[in-house]
Amino acid sequence: MVNKGGITVQGFEQSFLKTLEMETGTFHFYEQVVIGQVREGMQVTLDNTLPLLSHAWELYRDKKIVYISDRKNSYSLDPTMHMELLKLVPFLAGYAWVVYNDLTERVAHLEARFLGCPTAIYRSMDPALLWARGLLQQPEQA
Repeated sequence: MVNKGGITVQGFEQSFLKTLEMETGTFHFYEQVVIGQVREGMQVTLDNTLPLLSHAWELYRDKKIVYISDRKNSYSLDPTMHMELLKLVPFLAGYAWVVYNDLTERVAHLEARFLGCPTAIYRSMDPALLWARGLLQQPEQA
């Protein structure tokens, strides 16, 4: 299937690096995108995300990335932890949410207020991937 701009999901899949199963969830790593799906009922804290952040640092420290939160499951997260995120992951160029209902969309809007990078909220993965690709193609700002 071809999306706007000629970007195909298949083309995106060619940049796949690895999948990491962690206590907190499943994370798919691509050349410049991480798609994460947190486990149902999980309480996400800065402490239990440190292994993920460490892994991202090893893979991406020399390039900018976008994180896409695939919100299929219900879990809790203190949105103020996002304020620390850019200190720990300075190469984070953007953060997107793929939401599946009005409640998770409202939660994503709340979380976005605590992030100091570009954010976007979508109802399906394809537009989120298009947004990430476009954001990553923008020139670096001084």
